[in-house]
Amino acid sequence: MSRDHCVLIHGFTGNPAEVLPLAEALEKREYDVTVPLLPGHNHTKDRMRKVTASEWIDAVAGVIEESHSSQRLHLVGFSMGAMIAVLMTMRYNVSTLVLLSPAVYTITPNVIATRTRKTIQLIQQNPELLKRRFHNNMTSIRATPLYNVFQFQKIVREARKVVCQLDLPICIIHGLEDEIVDPASARWIYETVLSTQKEIHLLTSSGHLVCHDGQADVLIQTVTQFLDKHS
Repeated sequence: MSRDHCVLIHGFTGNPAEVLPLAEALEKREYDVTVPLLPGHNHTKDRMRKVTASEWIDAVAGVIEESHSSQRLHLVGFSMGAMIAVLMTMRYNVSTLVLLSPAVYTITPNVIATRTRKTIQLIQQNPELLKRRFHNNMTSIRATPLYNVFQFQKIVREARKVVCQLDLPICIIHGLEDEIVDPASARWIYETVLSTQKEIHLLTSSGHLVCHDGQADVLIQTVTQFLDKHS
């Protein structure tokens, strides 16, 4: 019998490393795991500018279509990847859906407040580290073409339209200290989906990169238990 297949989808301007700890944990539990690199990521600014939302979606679709028909398919998406995973459930027979820091609401008063509070804490703890982080953030912003931000927003809009149709086992995990995406995103999805087999887990001290933050072990345990239950 073929092993279950888990496809993990990273976030906007990110790469597979964002979900690597979870991917490795799933491989140890003998799942077949694929973590594709979305087109235009880890490339130059000029290359990124040319990539469309459809190309990101088609890249994930291509990975899914390579799965053996006998395999149960589990989708795990992080941030924008979570929204792509939502769209994939409309195309394919997906057994379970795991959404990590799903990017429904980004620039909100709550996100700004969290980011400000973390910045103040960083100033108090290590001003030099703050300078380096600010420089890295500005470099990242300058390296992201506005065109691609619009493509990201397009995926979010399309995914939000179909969340109300989701009727499969779903697990949503979000850090309450997320400085990029409002945790209200997780609550909205949980309340909107049709599925009665749904879980929401809010990690009290985790930021946006939930697979790497202080409660990563809790996340891994939660996801593996959820998948094992529905495999």
